[in-house]
Amino acid sequence: MPVAVKNLRSFLKDLQARHPEDVVSVRKEIDPRREVSLLAWTLGQAGQFPAVMCHKVKGSQFPIVTNVHADRRKAAVALGTTEDQVVHEYVRRLRSPLAPVEVGPKEAPVREVVLAGREVDLTRLPIVTHWEDGGPYITAGVGILRDAETGTLNAGCYRHMVHAPDMLGIWLNPMFHGGECLRRAERQGRPVEVAIAIGAHPALGIASQNREAMGSDDYGLAGALLGQPLRVTRGEFVSFPVPADAEIVMEGIIPPGARRMEGPFAEYPSTYGPRREAPIVEVKAISHRRDAIYQDLNSAQQEHLALWIVPGREASLFAKVAAVFPTLKAVHIPFSGAGYHAYVAIEKVRDGDGKNVILSAMGADPLLKHVVAVDDDIDIFRESDVLWAIATRVQADQSLFTIPGGRTSPLDPSSYGLTRPYSGEGLVTKMGIDATRPLGVPFPERLRPTPEERARIRLEEYLG
Repeated sequence: MPVAVKNLRSFLKDLQARHPEDVVSVRKEIDPRREVSLLAWTLGQAGQFPAVMCHKVKGSQFPIVTNVHADRRKAAVALGTTEDQVVHEYVRRLRSPLAPVEVGPKEAPVREVVLAGREVDLTRLPIVTHWEDGGPYITAGVGILRDAETGTLNAGCYRHMVHAPDMLGIWLNPMFHGGECLRRAERQGRPVEVAIAIGAHPALGIASQNREAMGSDDYGLAGALLGQPLRVTRGEFVSFPVPADAEIVMEGIIPPGARRMEGPFAEYPSTYGPRREAPIVEVKAISHRRDAIYQDLNSAQQEHLALWIVPGREASLFAKVAAVFPTLKAVHIPFSGAGYHAYVAIEKVRDGDGKNVILSAMGADPLLKHVVAVDDDIDIFRESDVLWAIATRVQADQSLFTIPGGRTSPLDPSSYGLTRPYSGEGLVTKMGIDATRPLGVPFPERLRPTPEERARIRLEEYLG
């Protein structure tokens, strides 16, 4: 019996079956200019992060789905596990990549409609304008780039401003692999081949955020997270295969040296990234399902952070710190910290362990700006617990330290440069807070029931 293919549609069915309240349908007409993002923002303000399917979109034949990556619960459904095991399942699967399988164009749903050359028209798609951005932006596309030096494929999620019916912008952070692919190609005066897959199973998006070494087989990692080989089909324009079961795939090149102003764009810290010169993508072909679903990702909202952090960044941080700090128990990069905060829980066995694990975390993830170390009796996924530890176990003159001139993302609005403050050059003063208890001296125990006592109380038995 053939195995059912996993794709965006199968994921939405799985999500609705496991968590019916986590899929919302909008039947009234909705405007892709600001209204989609405002709807998601309003839901988020109420503490709700469902996947939202907008069936009737102004000016387009295609529906929009958004919030697919909005929280840890959805990552758990994508990986077929529980929320508390997302990081561990991610690490386990990445140890066993699955090579992709190639299918012919007739077996690839994404090839049902193929537009090339003068037929290419990005304005047919309901590309969303999220905030007071420079224009419509593709935000949920998984960009696949071929490394000009090694020929390997690298996947990542990039922002793409629409410049023309056949031209996109692409911002490639020089700190990450996509930026290195561009640097290598431009050094040789060569274009970068690129495909942008929109509307794939979330496992592909999660795989695109992996922190494995450059040159890793990102299609193989996607297969590992899917639990089945990723189906691919030959490119319509690019020389490499593209995801066969995506809703939409765009193909083209990044010409060497070409730049165009793009932005502003509402980024993950909930601030606008400035206008800047960025590379362009010349779109040569677009293929899609006849009834394609356009997937959007809510920039500057929780979904933006969730895709970036869960589980890839947390898993990478845990693995790297645990390799040098075996008493590490858990790590958490909270959404509240815009990706710049981390909480680490340890079994403290020596004085100094708290500060050392903080330094290890900062070295393992250069984007971290503030790291808090706590004992393993603190639930780092409850920020009230972390704040309690800071309140009751910290003396600032002994527990806090700073490191000026550390590197982070230039998107941190408070970052500074080498010549003037707040120039956006990606330097920060990093801070560690050691909120662990001192050893060797009497210290009050925290009040809490035993695990057996906690298991004994079932609220439904008392509150009916």
